[in-house]
Amino acid sequence: MAKIHPSAVVAPDAQLADSVEVGPFCVIEEDVKIGEGTKLLGQCRIGAHTTIGTNNTIYPFASIGTDPEDYSYDPTQVSYTVIGNDNRFREGVTVNRGTMPGSVTEIGSGCFFMANAHVSHNCKVGNKVIMVPCSGIAGHVQVGDNCLLSGLTGVHQFCRVGRMAVLSGGSQISMDLAPFMIGDGRNGGVRGYNIVGLRRNGFSPETIKAIKGLYDIFFRQGLSISNAIAKAEAELPQLPEVIEFLDFVKSSKRGILTGDRGGRRS
Repeated sequence: MAKIHPSAVVAPDAQLADSVEVGPFCVIEEDVKIGEGTKLLGQCRIGAHTTIGTNNTIYPFASIGTDPEDYSYDPTQVSYTVIGNDNRFREGVTVNRGTMPGSVTEIGSGCFFMANAHVSHNCKVGNKVIMVPCSGIAGHVQVGDNCLLSGLTGVHQFCRVGRMAVLSGGSQISMDLAPFMIGDGRNGGVRGYNIVGLRRNGFSPETIKAIKGLYDIFFRQGLSISNAIAKAEAELPQLPEVIEFLDFVKSSKRGILTGDRGGRRS
């Protein structure tokens, strides 16, 4: 049976696994499911229609699965939040559920949300994502696996952050940040590629060389996007990571973050 502090308020229909711990002054709303080993340390709120997996830790004053910050939201409609396993939500983190009826905000597994990070409605966050204090993503943003959003960063609604990308501290972007790249500034541009993350995650020298080639072609030679795509397809080995990068660029609706790419467009 779940361990629930006497001061906690838990909706009668909430489903808590036997090893769940609910600390002082927590509030768990209706239609909530929480998996084995998850701990609510105290003074946090779990909004209605939220599903939380196993072995998550939620720190005081976090608010998970509560109403979206959207003028058009109709509180009489049902929307959802779905969270995976082994995540940490530190003090003051906010995660909002979907805003349209039946829609979902999704978070994967193994993520670390540091103090006062914000995940808005209908976002899709991958696995092993780190959001540093006071970083925030607006509605409908997609963040790939193993990304790092540094402190005081912001991502505009409907943008995408590709797998293993890094957004430098204080940056604000309203375009897509391509996989494996490092974005910096207020749409300031791509300043490098995530070589530290690639090495730490065991990418081969051949793959790292190909990703460096992508960085050089797209962000240092002043080519138009269409010409950069053609050059990358012609000159680089079509490894899975290269294909992933090119597919991301081709499917971008907001355009990819480029900034000053080093020369005249051709």
